[in-house]
Amino acid sequence: MRVTIDTNQLVRALMRPPELATFVMAWASRRITVVCSPLLLDEYQRILDAPGIAELIYPELRRIFLTQLAVEMEMIDLPHIPAVCRDPDDDKVIATAVYGMADYLITADDDLRTHAIAELLGQEGIFLTTIDELMTLL
Repeated sequence: MRVTIDTNQLVRALMRPPELATFVMAWASRRITVVCSPLLLDEYQRILDAPGIAELIYPELRRIFLTQLAVEMEMIDLPHIPAVCRDPDDDKVIATAVYGMADYLITADDDLRTHAIAELLGQEGIFLTTIDELMTLL
C-alpha cells in the first residue's frame, strides 16, 4: 500500500503516539510505503519546527521522525504541479500522490476532500482517507 500523508495528518499522528506506533509498525514491516516529495518534506519540517506545533509533540518523537522515518520515505520528483485546488499550497500534496502512484492520500483538509478533488484522485486510483481510517484498514 502506497500512501502520501498531508501535513495535518502527520502532525496528528505525532501528537498521538499510539496511532504513530501502529503507523510506524506498518511502515517498518513494509505494509505501507510512504511516498513524499522534496516540497512536501520541506513543509513537514517547517510545520514541525513551528513553535505552536513543536510544543505539542514529544521532542523524541519529532527527532525520530526527522532522523529515522523521513529517510525511509520514497522520495519522488514533481515534474509539474498542476493548479487544481482552491489552496495552491495543497497542489503539491495532490501532485505527490499522483506522481508517486499512491493508493491513498491521507488528509483531513476540507480543500482536499471536496467532491471534485476526490473524483480527480479517483481517476488516478487514489482514495482519500484520514490517519484514523488508515489505522482501521491496517
